[in-house]
Amino acid sequence: MKLDFVNHLLEVEMTISYKGKKKTIDKLVIDTGAAHTLISSDMVDEIGIYFENGDPLVSSYGIGGEEYSFRKPVDFIKLGNYEILDMKLDFGNLDDWGINGLIG
Repeated sequence: MKLDFVNHLLEVEMTISYKGKKKTIDKLVIDTGAAHTLISSDMVDEIGIYFENGDPLVSSYGIGGEEYSFRKPVDFIKLGNYEILDMKLDFGNLDDWGINGLIG
């Protein structure tokens, strides 16, 4: 797995598969203090990931206050050579942060 050191943060890329469609997303910050992984919903709408009725809503707290996201199961995620099947990820708005997600 390739780690990039950008603005004092560790960034990686990850591939997400959802219903057979794949997308590789860069600018994901490794956040050792995060309780879960959060991906920008703008990055995954083209593979069919968007909020639907019945999706669980998740609240997160950080330096920006409370934020809300939705949770979806994905086929798999891949970080470098590591692949995790049947994972649940959170998706939300990260427009103001200049990153595409947090790996928690």
